[in-house]
Amino acid sequence: MKKSKMKKARNMRILVFIVVLLLAILFVMPFFLVILNSFKESAEFVANPFSWPKAFQWGNYVSAFNTMNFAQAFLNSIIICVIATVLSSVLSAMNAYVLTRYSSWKINKAVFMILVAAMVIPFQVVMIPLVKIYGSTLGLANNIWIVTFFHIGLNIPFPTFLYCGFIGGIPEELDEAALIDGASSEKTFYRIIYPLLKPITITCVVFTALSIWNDYILASTFLSVKEVKTLPLMTYSFLTTHSADYAPMMAGLVLMMLPVLILYLIGQKYIIEGIVAGSVKG
Repeated sequence: MKKSKMKKARNMRILVFIVVLLLAILFVMPFFLVILNSFKESAEFVANPFSWPKAFQWGNYVSAFNTMNFAQAFLNSIIICVIATVLSSVLSAMNAYVLTRYSSWKINKAVFMILVAAMVIPFQVVMIPLVKIYGSTLGLANNIWIVTFFHIGLNIPFPTFLYCGFIGGIPEELDEAALIDGASSEKTFYRIIYPLLKPITITCVVFTALSIWNDYILASTFLSVKEVKTLPLMTYSFLTTHSADYAPMMAGLVLMMLPVLILYLIGQKYIIEGIVAGSVKG
Protein backbone atom coordinates (compact mmCIF):
# COMPACT_ATOMS: atom_id res chain seq x y z
CA MET A 1 0.00 0.00 0.00
CA LYS A 2 2.79 2.37 0.96
CA LYS A 3 4.75 1.54 -2.20
CA SER A 4 1.63 2.16 -4.27
CA LYS A 5 1.19 5.62 -2.75
CA MET A 6 4.88 6.44 -3.29
CA LYS A 7 4.66 5.31 -6.91
CA LYS A 8 1.52 7.39 -7.43
CA ALA A 9 3.19 10.47 -5.91
CA ARG A 10 6.28 9.97 -8.08
CA ASN A 11 4.15 9.65 -11.22
CA MET A 12 2.31 12.83 -10.26
CA ARG A 13 5.62 14.71 -9.82
CA ILE A 14 6.79 13.48 -13.23
CA LEU A 15 3.51 14.60 -14.81
CA VAL A 16 3.74 18.03 -13.20
CA PHE A 17 7.36 18.35 -14.34
CA ILE A 18 6.43 17.51 -17.94
CA VAL A 19 3.54 20.00 -17.94
CA VAL A 20 5.70 22.77 -16.47
CA LEU A 21 8.48 22.00 -18.95
CA LEU A 22 6.07 22.22 -21.89
CA LEU A 23 4.67 25.51 -20.60
CA ALA A 24 8.19 26.88 -20.15
CA ILE A 25 9.04 25.96 -23.75
CA LEU A 26 5.88 27.66 -25.00
CA PHE A 27 6.71 30.85 -23.09
CA VAL A 28 10.40 30.91 -24.05
CA MET A 29 9.89 30.03 -27.73
CA PRO A 30 8.74 33.52 -28.87
CA PHE A 31 11.80 35.15 -27.28
CA PHE A 32 14.08 32.56 -28.87
CA LEU A 33 12.51 33.15 -32.30
CA VAL A 34 12.94 36.93 -31.98
CA ILE A 35 16.64 36.52 -31.18
CA LEU A 36 17.12 33.87 -33.89
CA ASN A 37 15.44 35.95 -36.59
CA SER A 38 17.39 39.06 -35.64
CA PHE A 39 20.44 37.44 -37.29
CA LYS A 40 18.69 36.61 -40.58
CA GLU A 41 18.00 38.54 -43.73
CA SER A 42 14.40 39.70 -44.11
CA ALA A 43 13.86 37.31 -47.03
CA GLU A 44 14.93 34.36 -44.86
CA PHE A 45 12.56 35.48 -42.12
CA VAL A 46 9.62 35.63 -44.52
CA ALA A 47 10.51 32.27 -46.09
CA ASN A 48 10.79 30.37 -42.81
CA PRO A 49 10.91 32.11 -39.40
CA PHE A 50 11.77 28.79 -37.72
CA SER A 51 14.91 28.03 -39.75
CA TRP A 52 18.50 28.56 -38.63
CA PRO A 53 20.23 31.58 -40.24
CA LYS A 54 22.34 30.74 -43.31
CA ALA A 55 24.79 33.41 -42.18
CA PHE A 56 24.58 35.54 -39.06
CA GLN A 57 23.75 39.13 -40.09
CA TRP A 58 25.26 41.23 -37.30
CA GLY A 59 24.60 44.29 -39.41
CA ASN A 60 20.91 44.05 -38.49
CA TYR A 61 21.76 45.51 -35.08
CA VAL A 62 23.63 48.43 -36.63
CA SER A 63 20.73 49.04 -38.99
CA ALA A 64 18.24 48.84 -36.12
CA PHE A 65 20.29 51.25 -34.00
CA ASN A 66 20.36 53.84 -36.77
CA THR A 67 16.82 53.40 -38.09
CA MET A 68 15.24 53.58 -34.64
CA ASN A 69 17.28 56.66 -33.69
CA PHE A 70 18.06 54.38 -30.75
CA ALA A 71 20.11 56.77 -28.60
CA GLN A 72 17.40 59.46 -28.51
CA ALA A 73 14.52 56.99 -28.19
CA PHE A 74 16.36 55.17 -25.40
CA LEU A 75 16.92 58.47 -23.56
CA ASN A 76 13.23 59.37 -23.89
CA SER A 77 12.18 55.95 -22.57
CA ILE A 78 14.64 56.15 -19.68
CA ILE A 79 13.46 59.61 -18.63
CA ILE A 80 9.80 58.60 -18.65
CA CYS A 81 10.38 55.18 -17.08
CA VAL A 82 12.75 56.20 -14.27
CA ILE A 83 10.89 59.31 -13.14
CA ALA A 84 7.43 57.73 -13.33
CA THR A 85 8.55 54.50 -11.65
CA VAL A 86 10.32 56.22 -8.74
CA LEU A 87 7.56 58.74 -8.05
CA SER A 88 4.70 56.26 -8.41
CA SER A 89 6.43 53.80 -6.05
CA VAL A 90 7.13 56.44 -3.39
CA LEU A 91 3.65 57.97 -3.64
CA SER A 92 2.06 54.51 -3.51
CA ALA A 93 3.99 53.64 -0.34
CA MET A 94 2.93 56.93 1.25
CA ASN A 95 -0.70 56.32 0.25
CA ALA A 96 -0.63 52.81 1.65
CA TYR A 97 0.90 53.98 4.94
CA VAL A 98 -1.87 56.51 5.51
CA LEU A 99 -4.62 54.12 4.36
CA THR A 100 -3.32 51.34 6.63
CA ARG A 101 -2.27 53.20 9.76
CA TYR A 102 -5.28 55.55 9.73
CA SER A 103 -7.89 53.04 8.62
CA SER A 104 -10.44 54.50 11.05
CA TRP A 105 -10.77 57.57 8.85
CA LYS A 106 -13.95 57.19 6.79
CA ILE A 107 -12.42 58.92 3.79
CA ASN A 108 -9.63 56.33 3.67
CA LYS A 109 -12.11 53.56 3.01
CA ALA A 110 -13.56 55.50 0.11
CA VAL A 111 -10.10 56.28 -1.28
CA PHE A 112 -9.08 52.64 -1.06
CA MET A 113 -12.21 51.53 -2.93
CA ILE A 114 -11.56 54.15 -5.62
CA LEU A 115 -7.99 52.89 -6.04
CA VAL A 116 -9.19 49.29 -6.29
CA ALA A 117 -11.78 50.32 -8.89
CA ALA A 118 -9.11 52.21 -10.84
CA MET A 119 -7.14 48.97 -11.16
CA VAL A 120 -9.82 47.40 -13.35
CA ILE A 121 -10.62 50.42 -15.54
CA PRO A 122 -8.73 50.09 -18.86
CA PHE A 123 -6.82 53.09 -20.16
CA GLN A 124 -8.86 53.02 -23.38
CA VAL A 125 -11.88 54.26 -21.41
CA VAL A 126 -10.18 57.57 -20.51
CA MET A 127 -7.86 57.81 -23.51
CA ILE A 128 -10.05 60.01 -25.73
CA PRO A 129 -10.93 62.56 -22.98
CA LEU A 130 -7.25 62.83 -22.00
CA VAL A 131 -6.15 63.39 -25.59
CA LYS A 132 -8.91 65.96 -26.10
CA ILE A 133 -8.15 67.90 -22.93
CA TYR A 134 -4.37 67.70 -22.70
CA GLY A 135 -3.47 67.19 -26.34
CA SER A 136 -5.91 69.47 -28.18
CA THR A 137 -7.15 71.99 -25.62
CA LEU A 138 -3.95 72.53 -23.63
CA GLY A 139 -1.58 71.82 -26.53
CA LEU A 140 0.62 69.38 -24.60
CA ALA A 141 1.07 66.83 -27.38
CA ASN A 142 4.63 65.68 -28.17
CA ASN A 143 5.69 66.34 -24.60
CA ILE A 144 7.39 63.51 -22.71
CA TRP A 145 6.64 65.19 -19.38
CA ILE A 146 2.88 64.91 -19.82
CA VAL A 147 3.32 61.22 -20.68
CA THR A 148 5.44 60.84 -17.53
CA PHE A 149 2.72 62.57 -15.50
CA PHE A 150 0.05 60.16 -16.79
CA HIS A 151 2.22 57.14 -16.08
CA ILE A 152 2.69 58.26 -12.49
CA GLY A 153 -1.07 58.47 -11.98
CA LEU A 154 -1.89 55.26 -13.82
CA ASN A 155 0.69 53.26 -11.87
CA ILE A 156 -0.35 54.23 -8.35
CA PRO A 157 -3.43 52.00 -7.68
CA PHE A 158 -1.85 48.53 -8.02
CA PRO A 159 1.36 49.28 -6.02
CA THR A 160 -0.78 50.93 -3.33
CA PHE A 161 -2.82 47.73 -3.07
CA LEU A 162 0.36 45.66 -2.62
CA TYR A 163 1.89 48.11 -0.15
CA CYS A 164 -1.29 48.07 1.97
CA GLY A 165 -1.05 44.33 2.43
CA PHE A 166 2.65 44.50 3.29
CA ILE A 167 2.41 47.44 5.71
CA GLY A 168 -0.52 45.73 7.42
CA GLY A 169 1.91 43.00 8.49
CA ILE A 170 4.32 45.46 10.14
CA PRO A 171 3.58 45.83 13.89
CA GLU A 172 2.12 49.20 14.84
CA GLU A 173 4.28 49.09 17.98
CA LEU A 174 7.16 50.37 15.81
CA ASP A 175 5.16 53.52 15.06
CA GLU A 176 4.24 53.94 18.70
CA ALA A 177 7.86 53.55 19.82
CA ALA A 178 8.99 56.14 17.30
CA LEU A 179 6.22 58.51 18.43
CA ILE A 180 7.33 58.14 22.04
CA ASP A 181 10.89 59.01 20.97
CA GLY A 182 9.57 62.22 19.45
CA ALA A 183 9.53 61.25 15.77
CA SER A 184 6.83 62.73 13.56
CA SER A 185 4.65 60.58 11.30
CA GLU A 186 6.74 61.60 8.29
CA LYS A 187 10.01 60.71 9.99
CA THR A 188 8.55 57.42 11.22
CA PHE A 189 7.57 56.49 7.71
CA TYR A 190 10.83 57.42 5.98
CA ARG A 191 13.24 56.30 8.73
CA ILE A 192 11.54 53.15 10.03
CA ILE A 193 8.71 51.87 7.84
CA TYR A 194 9.98 52.58 4.33
CA PRO A 195 13.31 50.68 4.77
CA LEU A 196 11.27 47.62 5.79
CA LEU A 197 9.38 47.76 2.49
CA LYS A 198 12.40 46.79 0.36
CA PRO A 199 10.99 43.48 -1.00
CA ILE A 200 7.62 44.92 -2.02
CA THR A 201 9.26 48.12 -3.29
CA ILE A 202 11.52 46.18 -5.65
CA THR A 203 8.50 44.16 -6.80
CA CYS A 204 6.52 47.31 -7.53
CA VAL A 205 9.49 48.95 -9.25
CA VAL A 206 10.01 45.97 -11.56
CA PHE A 207 6.34 45.62 -12.52
CA THR A 208 5.85 49.37 -12.96
CA ALA A 209 9.05 49.76 -14.99
CA LEU A 210 8.05 46.86 -17.27
CA SER A 211 4.61 48.38 -17.82
CA ILE A 212 5.96 51.85 -18.61
CA TRP A 213 8.90 50.67 -20.74
CA ASN A 214 6.67 48.52 -22.95
CA ASP A 215 3.83 51.03 -23.19
CA TYR A 216 2.64 51.79 -26.70
CA ILE A 217 -0.93 53.05 -26.43
CA LEU A 218 -0.35 56.04 -24.13
CA ALA A 219 2.87 57.08 -25.86
CA SER A 220 1.36 56.77 -29.34
CA THR A 221 -1.59 59.01 -28.44
CA PHE A 222 0.64 61.91 -27.36
CA LEU A 223 4.01 61.44 -29.08
CA SER A 224 4.11 61.68 -32.86
CA VAL A 225 7.38 63.57 -33.50
CA LYS A 226 10.46 61.39 -34.00
CA GLU A 227 12.57 63.35 -31.49
CA VAL A 228 10.26 62.57 -28.56
CA LYS A 229 9.19 59.02 -29.42
CA THR A 230 10.01 56.10 -27.14
CA LEU A 231 11.54 52.77 -28.15
CA PRO A 232 8.22 50.89 -28.60
CA LEU A 233 7.08 53.59 -31.03
CA MET A 234 10.35 53.56 -32.95
CA THR A 235 10.10 49.82 -33.64
CA TYR A 236 7.48 50.77 -36.23
CA SER A 237 10.14 52.64 -38.20
CA PHE A 238 10.75 49.39 -40.10
CA LEU A 239 7.19 49.28 -41.41
CA THR A 240 6.21 51.12 -44.57
CA THR A 241 2.97 51.23 -46.51
CA HIS A 242 3.88 48.36 -48.83
CA SER A 243 6.73 46.49 -47.11
CA ALA A 244 8.46 45.71 -43.84
CA ASP A 245 12.10 45.12 -42.95
CA TYR A 246 11.52 42.29 -40.50
CA ALA A 247 15.04 41.18 -39.62
CA PRO A 248 16.30 44.59 -38.40
CA MET A 249 12.97 44.97 -36.61
CA MET A 250 13.71 41.77 -34.66
CA ALA A 251 17.14 43.19 -33.81
CA GLY A 252 15.45 46.38 -32.59
CA LEU A 253 13.12 44.35 -30.39
CA VAL A 254 16.10 42.56 -28.85
CA LEU A 255 17.78 45.91 -28.10
CA MET A 256 14.54 47.16 -26.55
CA MET A 257 14.17 44.05 -24.35
CA LEU A 258 17.68 44.08 -22.89
CA PRO A 259 17.24 46.86 -20.27
CA VAL A 260 14.04 45.40 -18.78
CA LEU A 261 15.51 41.90 -18.89
CA ILE A 262 18.50 43.08 -16.88
CA LEU A 263 16.18 44.87 -14.42
CA TYR A 264 14.12 41.72 -13.98
CA LEU A 265 17.18 39.53 -13.40
CA ILE A 266 18.43 41.95 -10.74
CA GLY A 267 15.14 42.04 -8.85
CA GLN A 268 13.77 38.55 -9.50
CA LYS A 269 14.48 37.14 -6.03
CA TYR A 270 12.32 39.83 -4.45
CA ILE A 271 9.40 39.65 -6.87
CA ILE A 272 7.64 36.48 -5.66
CA GLU A 273 8.39 37.35 -2.03
CA GLY A 274 6.90 40.79 -2.47
CA ILE A 275 3.79 39.59 -4.31
CA VAL A 276 3.05 36.89 -1.73
CA ALA A 277 3.69 39.19 1.22
CA GLY A 278 1.65 42.03 -0.28
CA SER A 279 -1.29 39.74 -0.99
CA VAL A 280 -1.34 37.75 2.25
CA LYS A 281 -0.17 40.03 5.05
CA GLY A 282 -2.68 42.14 6.90
